[in-house]
Amino acid sequence: MKIGIVLISEKFSGGEKFVYELINKLSVNKELGIILFINKNIVKYYATLNNIRIIKLNELNTKNGLLYNLSLIKIKKQIRKYFNILDLFLLNLEGSFRISNNLESKKMLPVLHGGEVNNLLNNFSFRYKIFTKPKITKILDKALKIISVSHHQIQNLPEKYKKKTIVIPNGVDSNILKPLKNIKQKKNVILFIGRFIELKGIKEILAIAKQLPQYEFWFAGQGPLENLINLPNTENLGFKTSKELVKLYNQATICIFPSHREGMPLVGLEAMSCERAVIATPLGFSEYIENGKDGIIIPAKDEKSLKTAIVDLMKNPAKRKKIEKNARKKALKYSWDKIARQYLKVFKNFIRKHKK
Repeated sequence: MKIGIVLISEKFSGGEKFVYELINKLSVNKELGIILFINKNIVKYYATLNNIRIIKLNELNTKNGLLYNLSLIKIKKQIRKYFNILDLFLLNLEGSFRISNNLESKKMLPVLHGGEVNNLLNNFSFRYKIFTKPKITKILDKALKIISVSHHQIQNLPEKYKKKTIVIPNGVDSNILKPLKNIKQKKNVILFIGRFIELKGIKEILAIAKQLPQYEFWFAGQGPLENLINLPNTENLGFKTSKELVKLYNQATICIFPSHREGMPLVGLEAMSCERAVIATPLGFSEYIENGKDGIIIPAKDEKSLKTAIVDLMKNPAKRKKIEKNARKKALKYSWDKIARQYLKVFKNFIRKHKK
């Protein structure tokens, strides 16, 4: 099987990390020949992948809408010449959907990570409706199958899409993301990892940090709201590699992810795999967190609930330790080995049906 994996993005975040981890597991399979099509903006993050061919696409120009669309046209031309030699194209994120428009859609296998679904349902801007939505819906209409990373995010999609959607959750490498005996857990550190944007609940976290000066709030990531992380008890750690993240998870007392919405976020599973208690919101995280057993679920945009949950776990170490043990057990069910096998099965079925 010859598989093209397409990723067009301007930053490295959850969906981009998913692509890295999936390829890392699939690339050891001798049945597969993998070509990764990726734009120059983020290609550096994939340099350590082995046993695959990487096609460096043109840089994605994000200065304005016109330049962005022109760069997508150039990228589409680069991919077109590989079309006939590959059995299928796995599409990730909206940029990949857009450049695949007008190619043979029956070879396209789109993966819904969350942002695409939210835009389809909630983006009413003129620019999106005119320039983007028709291209996204055309891919979804013609695709033989669609993959979603969670059940929740497809609930409100049109029935015609839900009928042909297969749910395969995100995974976690529990052999790397695990409790480390040589790293001591701190007693007063609250860790957030992700994009520094309003959608991730950054403003809610900062509001609570003001009210809880006795705790340290660590932020690992990058984004436009980083200038707000300037309180005496907050620390901006910047972007961290996977190896660095393992140490941070192990140092943290608890991890918090008060996102306004998600698909199926990797960060929660990563923290749980490192045996850490997670406080998160239901949209996305409830796919794998059972409230009160292996994590804490709170309403989105609810500062009071976030503060109450933080203080409760900080002041009840016995409760926290019980959740930590259960969290690790839950994370083991989502190993990337298991997830990769599900994708391989879908690939085989997809190619067989396409050839028919």
